[in-house]
Amino acid sequence: MSKGVQIALAAFSVCAGLALVLTLGSSGEGTFRYYSDVGSFVSAPSAETADLAARVHGFVVSGSISKDMAAGHVDFHVADQAGGQALAVRYQGLDVPDLFKDGAEVVLEGRYASGTFLADRVMAKCPSKYEAKPPGEST
Repeated sequence: MSKGVQIALAAFSVCAGLALVLTLGSSGEGTFRYYSDVGSFVSAPSAETADLAARVHGFVVSGSISKDMAAGHVDFHVADQAGGQALAVRYQGLDVPDLFKDGAEVVLEGRYASGTFLADRVMAKCPSKYEAKPPGEST
């Protein structure tokens, strides 16, 4: 195989790879979306949220946590920080993070179906733990 053919094959391979990446990125299937707030997720048309993998950010509504030990799931509601619209969540599992409690800031991964967000993963955040100390304050 001549040097020119090898260079042409290498250039074709690079172009084909770039075309594949651009195609997946523009279709919405391969794009990464960090998360949506509860208000924007709830107000989106159902066609945009139904049966698609999503990440939702919100705060656990106080008094809404209900663990069903027999069925092995946790039900709760999340809302925006202002406490606007709430989203019903069912997490299929009982092993929630240690920081998961009333008012906790959470990011949920899962799917929306039949009026309930079916969470596969619950991540609780602790914003105060990683905040920078004010200038002049020692450790």
